[in-house]
Amino acid sequence: MAGDGLDAIFSPRSIAIVGASRHPGKIGYEILRNLIVNEYQGILYPVNPNAKGIHGIRAYPSILDVPEPVDLAVITVPADFALEAAEACGKKGVKGLVVITAGFREVGGVGIEREARLLALCHEYHLTMIGPNCMGVINTHPDVRMDATFAPTPPLRGGISLVTQSGALGIAILEHAKTLGVGFAKFCSLGNKAQVSLNDLLQMWRGDPDTKIILAYIENFGNPKNFVQIARATTKDKPIIAVKSGRSEAGSRAAASHTGSLGGSDLAAEAVFAQTGVLRAASIEELFDLAMAFSLQPLPRGNRVAIVSDAGGPAIMCVDELVAHGMRLAELTPSTQAFMRSWAPPEASLRNPIDLTPQGSLEDYRRALDAVLSDDGVDAAIAIYVPPVRVDEVDVARAVWQSAKDHAKPVLCNFLGRSENSPGFVELVSHSVPSYLFPESAARSLAAMYRYAQYRDREEGELRTFSVNRTKAETILDRVVREGRLLLRGDEAGAVLEAYGIRTAKTRIVRRIEDLGRTAEEIGYPVVLKAVGPEILHKSDLQAVQLGIQTEKQLVDAASAMEHRLRDRRITVEGFLLQEFVRGGMEIILGMARDKVYGPFLVFGLGGIYVEYLKDVSFGLPPLTDRDARRMIESIRTYPILRGVRGEPPRDVTAIEEAILRLGALVSDFDSIQELDLNPVLALEEGHGYRVVDARILLRRPSREEADLTDPSEPPSDR
Repeated sequence: MAGDGLDAIFSPRSIAIVGASRHPGKIGYEILRNLIVNEYQGILYPVNPNAKGIHGIRAYPSILDVPEPVDLAVITVPADFALEAAEACGKKGVKGLVVITAGFREVGGVGIEREARLLALCHEYHLTMIGPNCMGVINTHPDVRMDATFAPTPPLRGGISLVTQSGALGIAILEHAKTLGVGFAKFCSLGNKAQVSLNDLLQMWRGDPDTKIILAYIENFGNPKNFVQIARATTKDKPIIAVKSGRSEAGSRAAASHTGSLGGSDLAAEAVFAQTGVLRAASIEELFDLAMAFSLQPLPRGNRVAIVSDAGGPAIMCVDELVAHGMRLAELTPSTQAFMRSWAPPEASLRNPIDLTPQGSLEDYRRALDAVLSDDGVDAAIAIYVPPVRVDEVDVARAVWQSAKDHAKPVLCNFLGRSENSPGFVELVSHSVPSYLFPESAARSLAAMYRYAQYRDREEGELRTFSVNRTKAETILDRVVREGRLLLRGDEAGAVLEAYGIRTAKTRIVRRIEDLGRTAEEIGYPVVLKAVGPEILHKSDLQAVQLGIQTEKQLVDAASAMEHRLRDRRITVEGFLLQEFVRGGMEIILGMARDKVYGPFLVFGLGGIYVEYLKDVSFGLPPLTDRDARRMIESIRTYPILRGVRGEPPRDVTAIEEAILRLGALVSDFDSIQELDLNPVLALEEGHGYRVVDARILLRRPSREEADLTDPSEPPSDR
């Protein structure tokens, strides 16, 4: 998106309101009123063919009648007239459009066609457009002071820029922010995102000196791959905190493979956020909990937290929440504890968390907070206070912020039971200390600050490339499609993996039982025997696999029994797969599910019960750096098992990391791969790599057009 177009939208020297109205309650009235009330610093041009003046400002029948240049046009006329208005803006030479009008893609049918025509006009006249179906934009900079929305609550000035895909939520967010004392640099309601997207705003706001924090309400990603690249770069400079709706989609897709059953757009969204350092809030309330903390306090240097309280219960709740989010209680130095013991009430508990009890005075509370913040073993503090009747809560709030300002460490506060309307809350927030209704909110917010600090300092790694045989893999996949199949045979799956350097156990397909012995000699005993057929997916469930066969007689007997058992169940056996018996490995799973929005996302976890019952897996979206792949491995709860526990040797984590990267390259190169399961993969001892023992590759069903191109029944063309 052209930068000058976005500049015209957010910093216009002149604005035309197309559809400005004299009637309160109309959107065209409210937008013009907000621009005037908030003292917009540019020139306003109301456009209304039925009015000579609105709000005391001369009106024009058409934007083409405005005598001066216009940077931004805000269109509020009904959908039937919006296209004509947009074309007039293009002819006028307007650079930016904000289309408030609804009745486009969101209504389906004729609205889809209408939006396509609107977008075509933007391309024809080089217009940059926000919307349609949005609530407008805001820029609080003193040189601009633009509130081009119909929101009833004027925003406070601050360092937060907010983008939302929901206009209704945007209004609620602006109202809630003002009650919390949270101010904005910029605000944008994207609406249908026909042209300007979240990615465009992230790129713009990354370089915006007024924007310190970016908040986002996201319903869907237009281009997830671009988002990963842009957000990864942006979060190195400033935090992005997002609410992403659609959690209920997780696990909704039915699929035959283990990887598919773990899939879902929300899981892919989690992978996007984890890779890019975007902090995901669970709700709008938590979004502002985090926004207050980030906007008012410095980031912690570490995760060692001290708690100062006048009541034990809230402090314990705070500790539980901190530990659950990866924080830990600071170990106070003996000198700190001795100092507090010299003046604290006898009933007080001076081991972190510090409980001064209701017997502690205001001065005790102040000195305790100052003492822990002065301790080199403390990275941050949470002040918890249950205001008793005998102490003015404003005095306590003042003690907290005065102690906080003397130290370069984050301090968050929980005034139990005191909301944004209380005097103590106002005193704290107006002096840059975030205050929360409950201790858990303060703990979660501080933990989010620490996670972001970790992300900002972490190494991003490199995008590695590998020497692969893409032609070999493509030949196999094309043949499967031509034969009208979706599921690759075991030998085909193994060959595709080998083409990309993914290590597999030696495997051969044998059609006749009498040929098994000779093939087994080539592989070397012991071997694994597996039946092959279109209905044989989960071999263990069908008793279609036997491990550790040592002799030819055992092999032939096992194959004969397996064949008879399956045919008695009316299951077709097309042959057998012979495989080397890999011993001494630990089972892991690697896989891929292709999401309709995000494309391929990779799955990693330990095999067996860990994936089946504990769902202890991690996710990643290609392209992955080597550090992304390592973080996928290290993020599962059972990672210590891979490093060796209770006498077990450590496994070859470096080789597994490379396997994840190679798998990412494979599924990125071939959109035809819908799902892929490598289960089990045996992780061998450190330095010995791994072996893929079983592979299942499922192709997506080709579209009708693709099927026509590859249909073998079609006669060759004469041309």
